[in-house]
Amino acid sequence: MIKRITLFASFGLACLGAFAQDMNYTRQLVEKLSSEEFHGRGYVNKGDSIAAVYLATEMKSIGLKGFSDNYYQSYATSINTYPANPKLILDGKELVDASEYIVNPNTKSCVGESELIWITKDVLTNSRVLGDFMKKDHSNSFLAIDSTGLNNKDLYNFAQSMLKKNVFDAKGIVLIDGKLKFSARTQTVVYTTFMVKPDVISSDAKKITYDIKSEFIEEYQTQNIVGYLPGKSDTCIVFSAHYDHLGHFGDNMYPGANDNASGVAMVLNLAKHFKSLKKKPNYTLVFALFSGEEAGLLGSKYYAENPLVSLSKTKINLNFDMVATGSEGIFVINGKMVPEEMAKFEAINKEKEYVFKMFGTGESSSSDHASFHEKGVKAVFFYTHGDNSDYHETTDTADKLPYTQFEGMFKLVRDYTNGKITRK
Repeated sequence: MIKRITLFASFGLACLGAFAQDMNYTRQLVEKLSSEEFHGRGYVNKGDSIAAVYLATEMKSIGLKGFSDNYYQSYATSINTYPANPKLILDGKELVDASEYIVNPNTKSCVGESELIWITKDVLTNSRVLGDFMKKDHSNSFLAIDSTGLNNKDLYNFAQSMLKKNVFDAKGIVLIDGKLKFSARTQTVVYTTFMVKPDVISSDAKKITYDIKSEFIEEYQTQNIVGYLPGKSDTCIVFSAHYDHLGHFGDNMYPGANDNASGVAMVLNLAKHFKSLKKKPNYTLVFALFSGEEAGLLGSKYYAENPLVSLSKTKINLNFDMVATGSEGIFVINGKMVPEEMAKFEAINKEKEYVFKMFGTGESSSSDHASFHEKGVKAVFFYTHGDNSDYHETTDTADKLPYTQFEGMFKLVRDYTNGKITRK
């Protein structure tokens, strides 16, 4: 009896050790992908292409089959980039790019000096004053909202939305925000928008000087990276994550460790696990790493329009985006849209307690699962809740990631995949 217990304990430790090795692989992969070598996996210096080469090599080393010789599914898009260092000066004081301000990613190259005009409480709360303000010519001015004395959050948010759409036909806009969340865009607009931290600007500022150099690239060549493991059936499960991130804002790089090197690590961990099994999986397992997510789900939309396995034979898409935190549990985004599958996740977790909190949500277009959902394919998006304040900032680095729910999420998805999956 004692010997049996000892053997069982040894076996259990061996299993735990095997996953610990996978966690070492996870950390190494996330550190690698978020390093300077990959330029933030964006479009300056072709960081996404450098990452694609590396990830295709990883798929080959795991032993995945490819739908093409190099695992690529190529497509083209337009993209706006900022390869040169920007400049923003308020009343003679130069601000620090990426930490004190950023530009809206649809901003074109612009250089000049303009008057900064403040939309005050009186403008927002007095219809006559607002009417007079809208009649004025603001085509040579930048506008900003002075919230001093404005104790109406709804009115402020409404005014901000009006400003973002430039209903005043201003030359430019200054949005004051404590969180500088950069992004990517495939189109540009005729006016300039700056996002500025509140502690570096006051309503006393009267002059704005700027020099922004953008490079708009048409027909930029990018690619999804897709491999697969043949199953007993030609119907498939698609595991996905986007590997692109935001690249550069001048010399400032956005590492994208949690967003979404962590999701890539989850997909490749699952690929390694299922490849290591001696028997074929019940279904063909497709492992898709999408590009262009940050610019509007471009890669997953392209895949959904040009599927490498027919969508009619795609049982479900399991998508992973920002999965290396989780102090407050995990979300299964879109889970309420697929109640049968959500019930399976909940049943597994109730029995095994892999994650300490799990929340299913309604429909959302916030990540690549949406491209499948829109085509009528079951799709969910796994996301760890809590500790995500570095989202879309230069501070999203590998050293900060606790991987609180990573192992539990891996086991949850592993067990789900090993079970019988049905589709109406």
